[in-house]
Amino acid sequence: DVIGIDIGSSSIKLVEIKEAKKGYQLTNFGIAELHPETIVDGAIMDTAAVVDAIQSLVSGLKVKVKDVVTSVSGNAVRIQKISLPSMTKEELDESIQWEAEQYIPFDISDVNIDFQILDTLDDGSGQMEVMLAAAKKDVINEYVAVISEAGLNVVIVDVDCFALENMFDVNYQFETGDIIALVNIGASFTNINIIKNGMSAFTRDIASGGNQYTEELQKRFSISYDDAEALKLGKGGKDVSRDEM
Repeated sequence: DVIGIDIGSSSIKLVEIKEAKKGYQLTNFGIAELHPETIVDGAIMDTAAVVDAIQSLVSGLKVKVKDVVTSVSGNAVRIQKISLPSMTKEELDESIQWEAEQYIPFDISDVNIDFQILDTLDDGSGQMEVMLAAAKKDVINEYVAVISEAGLNVVIVDVDCFALENMFDVNYQFETGDIIALVNIGASFTNINIIKNGMSAFTRDIASGGNQYTEELQKRFSISYDDAEALKLGKGGKDVSRDEM
């Protein structure tokens, strides 16, 4: 059994599911809001606040499971679809560091790398398509550290757009030829994953999200961040008409 924890820049989300005869069942879900300056551009600025938020979710929801799956995105992550000479997974395991150096704009010693062999190209070239993912070790270590400090154990660190794709595969039916855009709009980042023929064809993390709307409302109506956020979420609090907003 595992729980999923999504550490975002505006809130932390916790989800617990269990496998049932007809798929998966949601058994627990909670959100803990974060102060706007707690996480900036994916970097944790206030570790204690994040640890407290995770602990309050776990205790408030009476979660007994200790193993955690989490995910990362943004500037610290690079995803690249590449073509390589056909080889086995074991052979690629041995050569992936050297292959990745040509495509990853970070020092290869500073990142964790993973890959998925997608398909062998049928053009007679003897090449295969590989999805390459790299994430900066310091960011992964930072996220693992706060979850560990909260008394939990990280077993998987995924990438946001692929976690979204896995969720889509489990929950929704689609035809083989469909082209589908999966879009996850967060406070600071928007994750996009284009699925073609059941496989990821294009991914991008865009550095814009819900915070831009909040900041614009702040400027337009000369109000505080909290008031602007409440206005954006439809909670009222300020005498501003819907048309003006």
